[in-house]
Amino acid sequence: MREAIAAELWRLVRDYAARNALEMIWEPPLARCADARDPLFARLRALLVPNHYLPEEYLPGARSVISWFIPFKKAVADGNKEGLHCSAVWAQAYLNTNAMAAELNERLAEGIRARGGRAAVPRDAGMISREIIYSRWSQKHVAWIAGHGSFGLNNMLISDVGCVGRYYSIVTDLETTADPRVREERCLYKKNGTCGLCARQCPTGALSTRGFDRRICLEMCEKNEAVYPGADICGKCVVGLPCSFADYARAGRGGRHGRD
Repeated sequence: MREAIAAELWRLVRDYAARNALEMIWEPPLARCADARDPLFARLRALLVPNHYLPEEYLPGARSVISWFIPFKKAVADGNKEGLHCSAVWAQAYLNTNAMAAELNERLAEGIRARGGRAAVPRDAGMISREIIYSRWSQKHVAWIAGHGSFGLNNMLISDVGCVGRYYSIVTDLETTADPRVREERCLYKKNGTCGLCARQCPTGALSTRGFDRRICLEMCEKNEAVYPGADICGKCVVGLPCSFADYARAGRGGRHGRD
């Protein structure tokens, strides 16, 4: 199932880029599936916010959550290494990817309905408010439940192909086989105390080996948004790292770790 979904997403990505005359800044997507009844969804209410959405609230009778990751090309990430603020290329990649994902999710939903199923695209997936700096549908945590990867020191989910890209999801009442969660520790700092480069690259000190201050991070993101409207991002803690583009799928089969 996940290979078929990923292949369809990649077809849709290429079609979207061609129709909108966009540079191909993406690598092939990854797709994973979670059981919508997995108790971990309810646990997110304790881990994140008490009113975090459950799949059932988006779609009564939900059986599966399809989570997908769209990686950026290495050049996009490399362009964000320098400077205090995020680069124009990084900001535009964020904006273009969000716009594309909205269409792709609707296309996926149409495909599910054509097969006789029901589908819903999660709403309120962004920050709740400046006072509550969490999402009511955390794409990263949903992706973790669906088996995309493990969390790094930088709070990013490290997928089979690294942590540079964007996660999205869709809820359906079609039954799929849930993917197993990743048990390996992919973050070198968490694994053996080495690296920690993401913390050293944080331009504000919001991220450190001692913890993460969301409000300081938000202030930096708001400064970037003032320059690039709609792009309340930074991204310095995900680029130029051993886990940025590491090929964990190959490494697990005896291949190498990393493309940087």
